[in-house]
Parts: sequence; C-alpha cells; structure tokens
Amino acid sequence: MISFNRIRVIDHNIVIDKKNIFSKRSANIKGVIELKETIPIINVFEGKEIIRSYVIEPLSSNYDLKGQFLHFSISVQENDAVMIDGIISNRNDSHLDWTDENYEAVRFQPFFLKSSEYQNKQLIGKGLFERGLHYPGTITPGGVRNICICDFCKKSFTLQHIHSGFSEVQYFYSSNSQRTLLVKYGEIENIPVQLQELIDEQSLQEVEAKLSGFSNEGYRYYNSLNCPHCAKPFINFEENKHIRPGEYYANKFINKEFLHYTK
Repeated sequence: MISFNRIRVIDHNIVIDKKNIFSKRSANIKGVIELKETIPIINVFEGKEIIRSYVIEPLSSNYDLKGQFLHFSISVQENDAVMIDGIISNRNDSHLDWTDENYEAVRFQPFFLKSSEYQNKQLIGKGLFERGLHYPGTITPGGVRNICICDFCKKSFTLQHIHSGFSEVQYFYSSNSQRTLLVKYGEIENIPVQLQELIDEQSLQEVEAKLSGFSNEGYRYYNSLNCPHCAKPFINFEENKHIRPGEYYANKFINKEFLHYTK
C-alpha cells in the first residue's frame, strides 16, 4: 500500500516517514491519542529511529492523565520543521476552547528533521520565540504549557508562563534557574521593562543589589533558564544578551509557583 502522507500515529508514537517519490515534502495530520499512562511519553520517530521523546508532565490539578485524550495537530513543513500541538481532554470527541477556565494544552518544542539538523544546532541557547514556542504578535494562552527538549542531555521538561508585559512585571531567574522572581514595574527604581532595548548597566547593578537584599538565591536579569536535569543553559541569556528584552514571557517549571518581590 502506498502512503501519500509522511505522518503516522501509532499509540503514543508519532512516525514521520522519509520522503519518497509518492509523498509530498510537507504533511499535516490531526487526530486523537488515548493516553494510556499517568505520565505519558510521546515518542517521535524519523523512519525507524527515535529522535525525540516528550514527557507530558501532568498538572497538580489534573495529576493522572491515564484514560484522557490528546487532540493533536502535527505539521511537517517544506523546510523540514516539525510542529506538534495538542489539547488534553477527558473526551475523545471534543475539547475545551482556550477561553474556557480549565483549558489545558501542550506545545511540543518544534524541531527540524535530520536532513536539516544544522538548523537545530543554530537554535542552541536561543529563546522561545526563535525556537517556535511563542509567536510575535500572537498571545500564547496561559493554559498552554511548553514541553522543551534540552540541547545537551536531550531530556524533556515543561514550562508554564505568564505574559509579563501585560502583567506589568519584570522577571528574574535565580542563579540555578529553579525559581522565577516577579517584580512589578515601579517597585524598584529603574527596573527594566519588557522590550526595553537600552539597558543601563549601572542602573541594573543597583536593581540587582536590591534583589540580593530580598533573597540570597542570586536573581539576575541575564541569568539563563537552565535545564532542570543537567543544569546546562537552555535560554542562554549570558551569551545572547540581545534577546533578553524581547523574551517577555516569564517562565516557571511546571507546578512551581512564581515568587513575588516585596519591599
């Protein structure tokens, strides 16, 4: 039997076949996966080789995903980019909308197939916009969580976020990036705001000195967001300072709480 679609879904496995003379380079598919584990793992194969494993870590408010359903959308682009999104539901025939209170969706970190592996390497240490987890001009709903893959240990981890520009806060990651501190605009004089391209280093040092008085966890504006497994930088702000003002989503690891600054 000849298949004209490169994408197949078998249980928790997504198989992307190598392009053949009958298939188009791009492909799209939508469907429903029944989740058969409390903490499901979605494996992605290119041909017979597994190339990504995404762990769907459950929310503490919905801690057992077994028996629920992932309404998915998978797209392989002309440039070999793979994009996977899903909405979690307790029904196989419907799901909530992003405006609903208990809307729960996952966005799997996009990647390039092996024929374009060099493009994956170009994204090492870059931000979530460049990685395709957020889009300029489009607000990512708070009910969407991002499942990321570490550039180094290749393990997955999950981020939740807020739009810190709309919330009128600046965020700071701790030195080990395990916690995220939120500071309201105006609570500390000269605190940088989102999309502020010119950052005065002297003023920033004064801001960070006040943060040191609040906590000894080493909160800094250019601290990276690190992989929770191997502690290597994922969003490497130290080496990519120019992207920091535009990364206006504040992230935290799943089921953790944001820390709020108080005078």
